[in-house]
Amino acid sequence: MDCFYVQVEQRLNPNLAGKPCAVVQYDTYRGGGIIAVNYEARAKGVTRNIRGDDARRICPEIELPKVPEVNGKADLTRYRDAGCEVIEILSSFVRHVERASIDEAFIDLTSEVKSRMTAKELKVDCDDLKSTWVVGLRDDKEDQHRTEMKKWLEGLYDVPFGDDDDLRLVVGAYIVEQMRSKILETTGFKCSAGIAHNKVLAKLACGLHKPNRQTIVPQSSVQKLYEKLPLIKVRNLGGKLGSSLKEKLGCETMGDVAKLTEKQLQKHFGHKTGSWLYALGRGIDDESVKERYLPKSIGCSKNFPGKTNLSTLKDVRFWLGKFAIELNERLKKDRDTTAYEIRNCDWSSDVCSSDL
Repeated sequence: MDCFYVQVEQRLNPNLAGKPCAVVQYDTYRGGGIIAVNYEARAKGVTRNIRGDDARRICPEIELPKVPEVNGKADLTRYRDAGCEVIEILSSFVRHVERASIDEAFIDLTSEVKSRMTAKELKVDCDDLKSTWVVGLRDDKEDQHRTEMKKWLEGLYDVPFGDDDDLRLVVGAYIVEQMRSKILETTGFKCSAGIAHNKVLAKLACGLHKPNRQTIVPQSSVQKLYEKLPLIKVRNLGGKLGSSLKEKLGCETMGDVAKLTEKQLQKHFGHKTGSWLYALGRGIDDESVKERYLPKSIGCSKNFPGKTNLSTLKDVRFWLGKFAIELNERLKKDRDTTAYEIRNCDWSSDVCSSDL
């Protein structure tokens, strides 16, 4: 979802539409910490690494809606609920939806693409992919990109229908165009998407042509995508593993990783991780989409930095009580809206919802 928290606030207050806008935390210190910035505000130089007061100095006309406060901490209910609306729409198209966060999901379109291609009735053209970009084609000017994409699509249909991997991506992109259109029509929210043969490439592609667009990554264009791509941009390489690649092998980009042999990577990272990195350097990853519409767990927390740290047992007990109240409320809401399968000791099953 594109700057999702801002979109949620704009739906609640339509007067914010089209204006520079950033959502800030409820705390008042220097105007609150910024957690989401729309593209109008980004164009003025506002980023998430500053606070509300700094944003006003950079962009005096900026609007700064605050995250609601309940029980002395941020209340994200409105954003969670809005995210559930989107997941419900995605789930109406396909079964395999994995909710990754409040504003992000992975979708496995394999079955849907296969069924549409088997029918041999669908021929996708540029008019069906109005907000789609393709990695590997010229992308500095939109009109020239569309011209190249038209030729690329025509070339795909020169082979027997259903035998080309890129054609599967095109049909997937056609379906995603429909999904995004339905989300906009139903909720008013705009979103971007990445279409590729695995989760790593799809997530990378999603951010390439934001906002409100989608990007296809043909397997033949992976190396071009990787050439100057920093490791930190790649899923699962933003932490210690990415740092180790840089320290041990001097890798700054995915292009550097792609130049290494499997043995070199296994020598430094072991057989399993080395082989995974070698495959990833060629755009290959076999992590499946795990069907999950709801979070794995429900919890609440609050940071107490610097002078706000909890120094007495009384303070700890006070905040634990606040957390318990919020957790109880969220569990009750979850119970009333979700059906669960409870596994008994004898491994029989009971399906429970509001009777839990």
